[in-house]
Amino acid sequence: MSRTLMSRPLLSRTVQAACAAVVLAAGPAAAATGCPGADLAVAAANPAPVADGGTTLLHPVAINTGDAATAEPFTLYVHLPPGVVGSGTSPAAACHTLPHGHTVACTVPAGLAPGAAVAAEVRISVASGMPAGVLEGTVDADLPGDPTPADNSARFEITVVPSP
Repeated sequence: MSRTLMSRPLLSRTVQAACAAVVLAAGPAAAATGCPGADLAVAAANPAPVADGGTTLLHPVAINTGDAATAEPFTLYVHLPPGVVGSGTSPAAACHTLPHGHTVACTVPAGLAPGAAVAAEVRISVASGMPAGVLEGTVDADLPGDPTPADNSARFEITVVPSP
């Protein structure tokens, strides 16, 4: 007997479609509460301005806005622009810098409770000689089966100021 495995995105869409069908069949009361489960939202305030060759800190946060704990681990990704590299730490996640230094990935174990948040601290280093200006980066959370992935991403700006 042959078994076919679904990819995570396909499985996620299948679960979301099944939940939507159950909610529609259950009527208006169910539509108000939506599908049960974990639901991440991401936030990232702009870090303090930094001179070329200097460092600053970014504190991205993932919040479980759902009504159940995360059933599996998820990853918080910080994507940095060219000329900027990072390294991350978190007491609640395992962080590592991906090759080339432009992405920091923090993996959070399963079990983030409803209403709870997890934060990381990402040390951002700006290359020497970087011209003054504003650079953009993003923070994304990857939780398979998240019912509202549109709020799993946030933009932030790194302001590079002239060297003293």
